[in-house]
Amino acid sequence: MHAGTRLQRPVSRYMQNLFMKLPFDKLQRHVLSDLAKVPDVVNAVRANCPHCQEQTLHVVPQDEQKETPELSADCLLRCLKDRVFRAGRPLPVPGAIGKNIKAIGQLLGLNPVELSTLRFLLLLNSEETLVQVAEAFGPLSLEGAAKIVALAIDEQSGAVVKALHYKGRLLASGLVRVEERPHHLDGKIALKAGLIDAIHCEGLTREELVDRFLSTAPPPTLNWDDFAHLRDEVACAKEVLRAALRSQRAGINVLFYGETGTGKTELSRLIAQELGAPIYCIGHSNSDGESAAAAERLSSLMLGNQLVRDGTSLLLFDEFEDVFSWGMTSLVEGRGALGGSKQWLNLLLETNPVPTVWITNKARIDPAYLRRFSCVLEFRAAGQRQRARVLARHLGEDSDLTTRDIDAVAQQFHSSPAQLATAISVAKMNSPDNRVERGALERILAPVERLITGVDPLRRPIFDMESYQLDALNSSADLVGIAERLAAWKPSGRAGLSLCLYGPPGTGKSEYAKYLAHRMGRPLVVARASDLLNCFVGGTEKNIANVFRDAEDNDALLLLDEVDSLLRDRKTAQRSWEVTEVNELLHQLESFRGVVVCTTNLWGNIDEAALRRFIFKLEFRYLRPAQALALFDSMFKGRGLLDAGVAAQLAGLSQLTPGDFAAVARQERASGVLLDARALVAALEAEVRVKPGVARPAGFAASS
Repeated sequence: MHAGTRLQRPVSRYMQNLFMKLPFDKLQRHVLSDLAKVPDVVNAVRANCPHCQEQTLHVVPQDEQKETPELSADCLLRCLKDRVFRAGRPLPVPGAIGKNIKAIGQLLGLNPVELSTLRFLLLLNSEETLVQVAEAFGPLSLEGAAKIVALAIDEQSGAVVKALHYKGRLLASGLVRVEERPHHLDGKIALKAGLIDAIHCEGLTREELVDRFLSTAPPPTLNWDDFAHLRDEVACAKEVLRAALRSQRAGINVLFYGETGTGKTELSRLIAQELGAPIYCIGHSNSDGESAAAAERLSSLMLGNQLVRDGTSLLLFDEFEDVFSWGMTSLVEGRGALGGSKQWLNLLLETNPVPTVWITNKARIDPAYLRRFSCVLEFRAAGQRQRARVLARHLGEDSDLTTRDIDAVAQQFHSSPAQLATAISVAKMNSPDNRVERGALERILAPVERLITGVDPLRRPIFDMESYQLDALNSSADLVGIAERLAAWKPSGRAGLSLCLYGPPGTGKSEYAKYLAHRMGRPLVVARASDLLNCFVGGTEKNIANVFRDAEDNDALLLLDEVDSLLRDRKTAQRSWEVTEVNELLHQLESFRGVVVCTTNLWGNIDEAALRRFIFKLEFRYLRPAQALALFDSMFKGRGLLDAGVAAQLAGLSQLTPGDFAAVARQERASGVLLDARALVAALEAEVRVKPGVARPAGFAASS
């Protein structure tokens, strides 16, 4: 409380108005009983009533009075009316406080009733005497509270009710909140937290109010290149906000949503900088530095809409989900008037005078709210090419990391642009010569990504062009010629490219898709059936649509690995959702304007309609004997293992694949022991033998 002698005269005047006009009934007796305990009232009565100067002030109801020197309620009321108070309107509040209240009234355009109501509420929350008087009335409805305020400020109660309407300036400014449930007067009509402190400062101005309840967003740390994968959506949001500032049209709201760390807040700052408009953040902390409640954040938003509505500024409300969670709690607990009403929030979105950017990490938003946004922008993680650009820009031209290193880091780490920039900054800070090593960068990025996604990025495979052997693939098609032709392909706005690579496991289908992406200069987006299937109805279809959109946004080659379960023949479907999943994938294949490669081990199970949608259908087969010999020599070269006997044994393994050689190489690395020729051939034979329907190879028997 901010009690002070300079406020006693107006306080007394308010009390006079209350008790000169309230009917003398049971409620007033109860009020008077509590008033007799207020020191200021007791001292005033004793000073002005000779009869009471020697008496102990204790109110006794008339029906309980006995022979006692204690004062009755009638006596106290007479003293208050006749000797303590004098008739007249409340005196103006003196000093800086009065000037500040007047300044707020001018800034917000308050009419006389609204200004008098605000003045009384400020004094009610500042003076202990008035607080104790207010508590004496007990829990009040809005009508009862308005009646008491009207008596105190000498106005009609209907005028006060109108001043406290949710469309009125007091509530629309966020300075005053009316609780739905009955409360004591100072709780029923509550003031915005921090307003009392603001009123007591010297020379309150618009800038001081803005500084207290809003905060200017700092300059952005990212640039437009960091959002190249969202180019069209970003351009739309920017033009909507530009037009809103130019026309000063009310009800313009833009929604940014997506996963944490995708740059939503940074983009809002970047757009504001481009438009030359300051953007004010609705604070996350209250005046005590603690996390602000949703109701307080909403009141700050409402106040901001009144203070910066000059057509040159923007507002930013981060973590929009706070509104939903608080609104639901309000409905459960019976609170309202500020955020608990769906109608109220809809009205706010329709009438806010300052263009506002709303940010949320959660996409589950009531359609009733969504349709009131002028523009909605979904933030998706940047693709490989975009990450490589960010890395190169922050590393600088004199970086020790080669293009190959940068591409490898961009493949391996799916970090946001802000995370990449931070990691490079930390790596430079930790380096004695301000240089960045690839290993140091990986050590900084890996723990963060593991914590955020639960995936170890260091386990992600990296496609290395230098170690890739195209001649180790056995296909019915000219894989080299196809790669050459596709490398020069450019999108034309019509149908894109679609390829289906089919054949036994391990024959190199997925690696060839990665090779194509490298030759075409495109990043790679990989999705397996396990990434797309969803247990909720419609979830799989949504995931399929999203992965195609991500590939299109990043100008990437989309690899749908092991697509068998998503393109199964619809004739064998037993459930309706199995058909809709195939239908969605067929639709995306037909309408996609980019490059998509599907791989399957079960060519015979693919839906007939899907086969017609693939421009290229490439079969991958088991290795030819000559290829098996060449691959053996290249993988275990320098060890003198390939001789005529080994060649004969390899020739007897008729179903070898590049994947078998890779598996044996991993076994050797895991054991830490270099195998001789006989052991290597035996390991390859074991890989072949576990394949379904494969008989024991004759070559193994020959080597026994």
